[in-house]
Amino acid sequence: MSNPYLEAPLRARMYAKTWHKPVWVAAVVLSAGLLAPPLFFIAAKKRVVPLAVPALYAAVIYGTAFLSDAAGNRGNWAGGVLLVALITAAVHAAILDTDWKTAR
Repeated sequence: MSNPYLEAPLRARMYAKTWHKPVWVAAVVLSAGLLAPPLFFIAAKKRVVPLAVPALYAAVIYGTAFLSDAAGNRGNWAGGVLLVALITAAVHAAILDTDWKTAR
């Protein structure tokens, strides 16, 4: 008798359908990066990325937003940090399943 837990693949696919990838990338971009940590938390639960990745995205994105509000954002540095985090998260979300082989 086969056990589905023992015969499961070592790593699950991040995107089950082809259209999931553009939807997730668009969600990250349209939310100005605020949905990046939940996306990468889901990826971490599927063991596609380490758990440190969503923690890092959350610390950078949410930490920048809170710190710039508390510190007054002198010099307008928060916009640049959030833009770099947004671009990084969108590219990272787009390349999550590029090494997936259907024959695995």
